[in-house]
Amino acid sequence: MNANDRRVKKTQKALQNALAELMQEKDLHHITVQELADRADIHRVTFYTHYHDVYDLYEQLVEKTLSELGSIVQNDPSHLYEGIYDEITDYIYANQTLFHMLLCSGNTAFTNRLSELFEMKYLSIWLFEDNLTEITAEMRYLTAYHVHGCLAIVTTWARSNFASPKDEIIRLLIQADENFEQMLV
Repeated sequence: MNANDRRVKKTQKALQNALAELMQEKDLHHITVQELADRADIHRVTFYTHYHDVYDLYEQLVEKTLSELGSIVQNDPSHLYEGIYDEITDYIYANQTLFHMLLCSGNTAFTNRLSELFEMKYLSIWLFEDNLTEITAEMRYLTAYHVHGCLAIVTTWARSNFASPKDEIIRLLIQADENFEQMLV
């Protein structure tokens, strides 16, 4: 199976969307492979060509999403938060069903891993910007506060089914960032 084949990508996307839709109706452990195959309009055998079970699909989806978000954050050499917020909200908006599932399903594992990813990036930016060599306990506390606040804004956006315009969310994130910067002075 060639992972870059258009048909493979289309099938995987259909299964990911089917999982996201089903998780709006029930918990992950209640979803069957047959339900996924039916919802994605594929044969059950095709599912097993790509994934071992429903949990494998979910975990691969989480890993892919974290990797793609990590790439967005890592690829910004300017450390301009507005640009990062813009790219992240674009990515989330383009994958609304996925993010509704990941942020609103009550499963905190994804949110915890996402927080860790963003906290580590924020700390590395902070070290770079302030020419520091050591992360202090205070920096860790403040970074956790900042990252969780930004994630709360994005999660609330997802829970509203992305009712607010993307530009409004970016404005709120920038405002939270500016208020956070004032705390550091």
